Amino acid sequence: MKNIYDELLELNRGNAAGVLVTVVKKTGSGPADSGTKMLVYPDGSITGTVGGGSIEKLAIDKAQTVFNIRNNCLEEFTMNEPESAGMQTGMLCGGTATLFFEYFAPQHHIYIFGAGHVGKALACHLKNLDYFVTVIDDRKDVLENLENANGKILGPFELALENHSVAENAYFVIATYQHKYDGLVLNRIYKSHWNPKYIGMVSSRSKQKILLERLKAEVPDANPDICYIPIGLDIGGGLPDEIALSIIAEIQMVRYEKSGRHLRG
Repeated sequence: MKNIYDELLELNRGNAAGVLVTVVKKTGSGPADSGTKMLVYPDGSITGTVGGGSIEKLAIDKAQTVFNIRNNCLEEFTMNEPESAGMQTGMLCGGTATLFFEYFAPQHHIYIFGAGHVGKALACHLKNLDYFVTVIDDRKDVLENLENANGKILGPFELALENHSVAENAYFVIATYQHKYDGLVLNRIYKSHWNPKYIGMVSSRSKQKILLERLKAEVPDANPDICYIPIGLDIGGGLPDEIALSIIAEIQMVRYEKSGRHLRG
């Protein structure tokens, strides 16, 4: 069973959104001891405690507002202290408690299948953007020589991410070294419950038709709107770095819901 520090590590990796509530100051005999912590998630679920009772309920409500403002804040809560300007809790035990609300934002995750020339170029150009980049490959030597990725997973493409926590609304790029793996990965993503925002594949147009027909036969309800085959914007160039730039441009276009038009227009 995970404890609060295990879950904090997951939040720090950007796998989910959460608010860490910490009691930073306490006066009187209230239930919240300094240093106690509670994690609050967007659905209202919690790990840990800041004392229970109405102060905890108010802290959870406050955390929900923090998800909207996406900023850290301090809040004082009062337990029957007339001179305190803090938020009234209705508790009669006396004293005050000051809570610090720390917001953890989810990162945008990109999963790249294939650590070859295109995968390597993508990891290089994505390193200065706010994406958490995970690269998957079944070739140990190729994966070991890859730089700039936040995470690297060695294993068969058809079983990739099987025992890993996969972020929702993530971006998937398929650039393996064999056509058979491309199709396996594409169908695996669609069969999963990962709820991807974008799926792109390095492909020719002739290969596109075959793969999409196979996908439709295997996953009849597959959503074609999130699928980009061939991947990338038509900006020219065929070198790995040029292909990577066209892919990243398309991902940015999807992320920000833009049309990819010329700004001069």
